[in-house]
Amino acid sequence: MNQHVNDVKYVGWVMESVPIAVFENYELLSMTLKYRRQCSQSDALQSMCSPTSCTAKLEKEAEVEVNGAGCSYTAGSQTSIPDVAKCVPPHLQFTHLLRLQVDGVEILQGKTQWRLKKSKHLH
Repeated sequence: MNQHVNDVKYVGWVMESVPIAVFENYELLSMTLKYRRQCSQSDALQSMCSPTSCTAKLEKEAEVEVNGAGCSYTAGSQTSIPDVAKCVPPHLQFTHLLRLQVDGVEILQGKTQWRLKKSKHLH
């Protein structure tokens, strides 16, 4: 009635910015959202996310970083997540931001935590 967007829509927009590789290998553990202001159905928004905790140590102490394209070793070799199941950290954290496209005003800030899917755990 009041032309404001409901909370479920905000959750969907936050999830749109999460890399596909995360959905393929992880399950959502928790989500925290802080609403800054309302937006209407006609507002154009930007949905952004940034990893806040995405490194893991391997047995050989090689640091691994997970990004949308997969894993990269600090030594410089690039590979994809399916090829390096051993380098995928058991937990990830992302910081999220929804803002108005026209002027950058913040609509929502959020955090998500993800854990490796049970089928992806190392034995």
